[in-house]
Amino acid sequence: MKMFYAAIPIMIGLCLCLVVFSPKSENVAADTDEDVAAEIKALITENLRATQAEDIEAVLDTMHTQSPVYSNTEKLLISFSETYDVKYQMRLFRYIGQDDPYAIARLEFSTEKVAGPAFNDNILDTFHIFRKEDGEWKLWSMTILETNFTE
Repeated sequence: MKMFYAAIPIMIGLCLCLVVFSPKSENVAADTDEDVAAEIKALITENLRATQAEDIEAVLDTMHTQSPVYSNTEKLLISFSETYDVKYQMRLFRYIGQDDPYAIARLEFSTEKVAGPAFNDNILDTFHIFRKEDGEWKLWSMTILETNFTE
């Protein structure tokens, strides 16, 4: 009988471990993925809005301060905005997934010249990588998969 009572805490501990460390149900994971996807899509939307508005401070606010491209972005944006006025439009957003501490999304967006010297309007197909900073997703880097020029 004493052996039975001694085994109870062990069995309770095992049950708690199974509950705490068991894989999450698909519904919980899907909700988390949907939340991350919505947050990242809103971030991209804000980034494109700020870039089009030539609001460099707002663009930088969407970027992770430790990103390898952060320091050059301000200079490039200033130079580009002094030369061109462009319109950006998101054409495709697809959240790919998360691998802590990063998240990845595929984004296709168009860039169309509104004013400025010769410019090839284009559609970029990209992978964007995100990383959290102070609890919020921020742009970390981007890889261009394909560039299609439009007329």
